[in-house]
Amino acid sequence: MTTSSPTVQALDGAAIDGGLYTEVTDFARHTQWLNGPVSAFTSYGIGLFAVFLLVAWWRARREGSAATMTTVLLVPFAVVIAYVANSGIKSYFEEPRPCRALPHDFLIEACPPMDDYAFPSNHTTVAFAFAVALLLVSRRLGSVALLTAVAMGASRVYVGAHYPHDVAVGAVVGSVMALLVVLGGRRAALPLVERLSGGALAPLLTVPSRGAHAANASRPQQGPAVQDVQDGRDRQDGRDGQDGRDAQAVGGYGGVYGDGYGGYGSYGGQVEQPRYPEAAEAPQQQWYAQPEQSPQPGQHPRPGRHNPYAQYQQQYTQDPGYGTPQGRPARQG
Repeated sequence: MTTSSPTVQALDGAAIDGGLYTEVTDFARHTQWLNGPVSAFTSYGIGLFAVFLLVAWWRARREGSAATMTTVLLVPFAVVIAYVANSGIKSYFEEPRPCRALPHDFLIEACPPMDDYAFPSNHTTVAFAFAVALLLVSRRLGSVALLTAVAMGASRVYVGAHYPHDVAVGAVVGSVMALLVVLGGRRAALPLVERLSGGALAPLLTVPSRGAHAANASRPQQGPAVQDVQDGRDRQDGRDGQDGRDAQAVGGYGGVYGDGYGGYGSYGGQVEQPRYPEAAEAPQQQWYAQPEQSPQPGQHPRPGRHNPYAQYQQQYTQDPGYGTPQGRPARQG
C-alpha cells in the first residue's frame, strides 16, 4: 500500500481577478496606437527612478544636510532589500504567468519562461520602493516618483505580464520595505555619513558654502619678497629705501622709491616698518639740520641750489653804490 505525499498547489491568479485582467488586455487590443509607448515605458521606465535618485542626491549635496544625505543614500539599499524580499515571495507562491493560465487573451510582451512567476510584480515592487523612499527625502520629488510608480504598475497589466493583484501586492511590498529600511536605518547611518562628510568623500556628500569661498577670497595676499642689498638697506622692485627700513607691501604691489613712499599705481598702500632699530633711531642728517656757520662779509648764509640768487646778492652787496642815492657814497661801517 502506497501513500501519496501532499503537493503544494500553486496560486491560481486567474481565479482571483482573471476577469479584470481580461478586460484590461481587451482594452489594449483596441488601442494599438498606445501599445508601442506603453511597451517602451514598461521595459525602460525603471531607469527614470535612477534619474530621480540622482536629482535627490544633487539637491541633498547642495543643501549640505547630513540627515537628508543619509536618507538619499539609504534609497538604493531599500530598493535592493525590497527586490530580494519580493523574489522570496515569488518563489514561495509560484503563481504562473497569466499568459499561461489565459493563453487566448491579448498580449503585447512575449510570455516569460515557466519558472518566471507572476506574484508579486518585481517591476512594481522596485518602482514603489524608489517612490516611497524618495518621498521621505522630498515631497515634491517623491510625488512625481509615486505617480511614475503607479503608471509602471498599470503598464504591467496592460502589456499582459501580470494580474492586477500581482501589481497591488508588489506595491505594498515595495512601500513597506522602503519605510522599514529608511526609517529604521536613518538614525544608525547618520553618524557614519557625518564622518564621511569630513573626509575624502566630502566632495560627494556636500558642497562648500559660499561663505567659505568668500572668506578665502578676502584674505590679503602676500606682497613681493623684500631683498637685501649690500648697503644694509632693503629694497623692493629694485629701488632702495631711505633710512634702513623695510617697505613691505600690505595689500598689493607697487614699487617703493628712494623717498620711502609707495609707488604710483600700488594697491593697498605701503607700510614702512623699521628693520634696523639703530638706523631708525639715529638722527637724520638733512640739509636743514646742518649747524649754521657765520657767513663771510657780503656772502649769503646759504648759497647754492636752495638760494639761486645768492651770487647776485653778493654782487649787489659789494657794489658801493647799491641801495644809496645817486652821487652819494655808500655809508661805511
